[in-house]
Amino acid sequence: MNITDLSGSELVLLASVFAIAFSSMVKEEELDVWGNFFSAFGSNLSIISGVDPNGN
Repeated sequence: MNITDLSGSELVLLASVFAIAFSSMVKEEELDVWGNFFSAFGSNLSIISGVDPNGN
């Protein structure tokens, strides 16, 4: 199974479960830093996916 095979609802559920599980493994003081890190990570992936490899 590929992540692109999941529906929007399934992706939301997956992200929520991941966030809850991840938050239980890090210190409370670190949650904001990790949240910002994953936001930046996602933004960078979006930028990279929008770049035309042919330079057009």
